[in-house]
Amino acid sequence: MTPQERGQADRVVPVYAFTGGRTRAAGQELPLEAVATATGLAPTAGVSLQMESRAIVEMCARPKSLAEIGAALRVPVGVARVLVGDLANGGYLDVHLPRTAEGDGGPGHVILGRLLDGLRSR
Repeated sequence: MTPQERGQADRVVPVYAFTGGRTRAAGQELPLEAVATATGLAPTAGVSLQMESRAIVEMCARPKSLAEIGAALRVPVGVARVLVGDLANGGYLDVHLPRTAEGDGGPGHVILGRLLDGLRSR
């Protein structure tokens, strides 16, 4: 059994329960490379965040990508995407989207070149 399988087997609450079975947060779809930072907003009286949501807000005191958040919580990136989206909608996180190239909205030639160089170096 791999460490990831063992972590999932030890989990008491299934990951879909974190999101209430939702696969998308309300609002815009967040790309994998989106970076989240905490806003410093504390929960108001009578409002409590789930343990996972509190953990995300705490870890985002420094900028974290969706992939890093998912890995830290040991949940699929899709679950992290929903939780981060919910926290952003609640004002607890700011989400910084990657810059896109002019025109088609895809990554620019410079970014694709750096990605290709990184893949070749492996």
